Amino acid sequence: MLRFEPDQLEEALMAGWRALTPMPRLNVLVLDGTLMNLTIGLMVAMELPENRIRRVFGDIVEVLQPFEPTLVQLTYPDVDQWLRTVSAQRGAHWIHVMHTLLAQTPFARAHAATSNAPPPDAAPPDAAPPGTPARSAEMGLLRAFYARLMGLMSDLPELWLGQHADVAVEDEDWRRVRQDVMAVLGYPRVTPTAISVSALLRCAGQFRSLNTRRDVTVTTDGQALFLQHQDHVVSPLIHTGDGQSHLVEGYPTIVTFDADRSAQSPRFHMRSTLHNDRLVTDTFCRVTAS
Repeated sequence: MLRFEPDQLEEALMAGWRALTPMPRLNVLVLDGTLMNLTIGLMVAMELPENRIRRVFGDIVEVLQPFEPTLVQLTYPDVDQWLRTVSAQRGAHWIHVMHTLLAQTPFARAHAATSNAPPPDAAPPDAAPPGTPARSAEMGLLRAFYARLMGLMSDLPELWLGQHADVAVEDEDWRRVRQDVMAVLGYPRVTPTAISVSALLRCAGQFRSLNTRRDVTVTTDGQALFLQHQDHVVSPLIHTGDGQSHLVEGYPTIVTFDADRSAQSPRFHMRSTLHNDRLVTDTFCRVTAS
């Protein structure tokens, strides 16, 4: 990205969206962070003027019109809550990587004088709620960048020509968020298939990946399963209704446990289109006491 001039960046972004082809048997095309966070975020990082960003967004909307897509946008009350949520999910590694990338961009150079400043009316550090990211230089730059991005994202949907769902995220009530999104997409409200406590307990335990040798612990609250990573980040698993398959909440990742009615599941398989320090495509085998 950093080697692109503004014209080259715009051309590369538009080429990517023009390459989108129809998918057979696809009834609904849903767009979320790919359009808003990545595409708009790249232009914000390169300090493209707002009128140019709006024009490129309008061009993308025209490219997408034949697909009759639905744009689903999750909105947060403020950038600090969004950073708390994402930092809790992705950990300190994400903060460091994002800061390293942003620090090399025109945005960082243009906002160096203000990106380290605390937000207006910020509470003293000892009064910050649990989970609030530290007011470090890294968080200052991220806060300035995402405040700018969220400001643009709140205005751009007015240019959208198709169906648009603006779903507010409040108090981390993800069950309500999922219900609201499904309602907008026209799906009937359904009650998720309940998993028995005994089935949940068969999946719980400590596992180790075959390739990376990383350890994860599968826990349960008696209603659902959770992946607890070595950095103590916990990822909820959402049952897909298909056997022992679960989605990792918030990620394009499927976790499938081997079925074994007579004993504990000996392993699970993770398939992910996003690879990071927690998500991989690998097989995890149960760790047994030696």
